[in-house]
Amino acid sequence: MPNHAPSPHYPRVLLVVNARTNDDRPAISVKAALERAYAQVHTVTERAEAEQWIRHWDPEVLVLLGWSVVNGDWLQRLQPAPHQGSLSFLVVGDGAPEDHERMDAVAALEAGAQAYIPSSMGPEPLTAQVRNMLRNCERMRPIRMGEMETLCIDLVSRRVWILGQEMHLPRQLFYLLHYFAIHPDEVVSSHQIAYILSEGKGAYLAPNTQVVKIHRLRKILESAGAKGWLDTVPGFGYRFTPLIDPKNVTKKSPH
Repeated sequence: MPNHAPSPHYPRVLLVVNARTNDDRPAISVKAALERAYAQVHTVTERAEAEQWIRHWDPEVLVLLGWSVVNGDWLQRLQPAPHQGSLSFLVVGDGAPEDHERMDAVAALEAGAQAYIPSSMGPEPLTAQVRNMLRNCERMRPIRMGEMETLCIDLVSRRVWILGQEMHLPRQLFYLLHYFAIHPDEVVSSHQIAYILSEGKGAYLAPNTQVVKIHRLRKILESAGAKGWLDTVPGFGYRFTPLIDPKNVTKKSPH
């Protein structure tokens, strides 16, 4: 088991090999395809070992090479660590006869697989599918900023913690704060803010809507002790800098 924190730069993919032969070439090919998706890949051959890695390594995606009824039962019983949500998985065919592989595909998809990729399709679709899954995982992964987690935003539960205090934000302010958080120390323009507030629909916003929303978001930040995190950049927009020490901030940001 890993005894250190995984690299934050590469998403983690656990490859569970369930091939029907002793030929290790399919596993090598699948691992290479996964690595082309810029993922850290660890390979296991036993489900018990896979469970340990799932609990301690916290992979973003599970890839199964080969399918069986046992896999479906195992995935239903699988219990990740308490802090983990459901684990996305996909299945790669292991070269079984066409009729058998067709039944495997149906069973895997009914068990909740994101995709079933036949072995005959080659490595490129697998790489593309994993990249897509990892992008989705990235969007849904909680944002944690600072060594002491000065800011944590969980898109799944729609919860926000600022300096350890849970804050309840209205829908628009939640997504606005999330956008600022994934673009720290960048200037966010008024056009970008309008897009977020209209939820990408391009709906008309009254001229003072942005000013009011920014003011409300600042008040929420200040009430949590995060005064000074959101600055106005005159003529450009706003800049969100959450990793400063709020105790040292005395300047009041203009509206």
